[in-house]
Amino acid sequence: MRPIKIMAASGMLGYGFTEKAFNHGLSLGIDLIACDAGSADPGPYYLGSGTPFVSRIAVKRDLSLMIRGGTQEKIPVFIGSAGGSGSDKQVDWTLEIIREICNEQNIYPKVAVLRTELRPEQLVSKINSGKISPLGPIKNLNKKDASETHKVVSMIGAEPFQQALEEGADIVIAGRSSDAAIYAALPLMRGADPGLSWHMGKIIECGAQVIEPREGQDCVIGTIYHDYFTIEPGHPDRRCTRTRVAAHTLYENPSPYELKEPSGTLITKSATFEQIDERVVRVSGSKWEPSSTYTVKLEGVKKLGFRTVFFAGTRDPILVSGINNFIEACQTRIERDSKAIGIDKEDYMLNIKVYGKDAVMGANEPLRDQNAHEVGILVDVVSNDQDTSKAVCAKARYSLLHTDFPGRMCISGNLAIPFSPSDLSAGEVYEFNIWHIMECNDPMEPVRMELIIPNDPPKVRLNG
Repeated sequence: MRPIKIMAASGMLGYGFTEKAFNHGLSLGIDLIACDAGSADPGPYYLGSGTPFVSRIAVKRDLSLMIRGGTQEKIPVFIGSAGGSGSDKQVDWTLEIIREICNEQNIYPKVAVLRTELRPEQLVSKINSGKISPLGPIKNLNKKDASETHKVVSMIGAEPFQQALEEGADIVIAGRSSDAAIYAALPLMRGADPGLSWHMGKIIECGAQVIEPREGQDCVIGTIYHDYFTIEPGHPDRRCTRTRVAAHTLYENPSPYELKEPSGTLITKSATFEQIDERVVRVSGSKWEPSSTYTVKLEGVKKLGFRTVFFAGTRDPILVSGINNFIEACQTRIERDSKAIGIDKEDYMLNIKVYGKDAVMGANEPLRDQNAHEVGILVDVVSNDQDTSKAVCAKARYSLLHTDFPGRMCISGNLAIPFSPSDLSAGEVYEFNIWHIMECNDPMEPVRMELIIPNDPPKVRLNG
């Protein structure tokens, strides 16, 4: 087996990479350009709304370079978890950008679109057959949960990417995907060791996390040989270290030795990490245990309501020293004043955080009794409709501005407000209600694949 070189353009599509690193990587004889485009880290809103959390301008810039590189080298381009959460809406958003790029570059690739959003009735069928189980210490999924779900996606493995290549795809845009699967798919398809393939995919999926010096995102290259793989930076003036590469094996993983994927488990207990020169790390000893059952992770959200937020600050030393009692007094007043306009306490959720005090850790903050010279106050109101949310937030703002406190010397207002308008409508609010594992009869079961050519008739094909 000849070495297989995979370039992760960035840790996140739209986070960027240097053209110097990208072009240097291409010069090494790359077999695949790929990039993860999503994460659950920014929370449930982006899945629920179908809104990307990276700008269109930035995504188009990165994709333009990746597609041009694929055309130049006649190699495929993979995008996983398109648009941030991999919903159908976000996949279509990414596809539209690719259409623009293909028009601008006058190229006619075959594009495979892998949609992984599921319908509630698909979940009910799996619930009835006992094929869905919790991922972690959460309750079993029931039919009520499925019916309340606003949107749910399945996290696919390597096989749908492989199927797309078998169908002749030059570019693959996938919905929610396992990060490592995006990079493991091609080596597995070419007969590479599965333990090495999955471990390499795990290491390079976050791009420049394994690079020094760390100056934002950049390209990383994984090369798989018969019994080991190497990791190196795309940029010729940067380096990978064994400490960073080994540490990334633990990243976002509850076990230091096992990483579960749809088709099996990566075992890294016997893996070794060697610094073979200043820039390159060699990894060997990774093992793969195939599973008898194919599973995909499910991520689903339900709608909670609408949010309005207000932010202000104070450096009044008297107010800062008594901020806890002041907030309690304001909460009582907010409840009373809201009720006076017909809004009961049960009609909204109010959360007031004091930054500089204990906003991050709450009751677990060990230094919460220490006074800061200034604090920031964040008011977060969620209700079933935007008007109610705005009304309660306005009552909260007024209470915080004008409620009296012991030793008060100001009469015009307690807070400094940085914005006008002061109350900001944040729109719809979602929460994760599905974080489960679903058994599949076939790796393609949760996938709807479509093959398109953005422009017709074809003039230039990436893979001949």
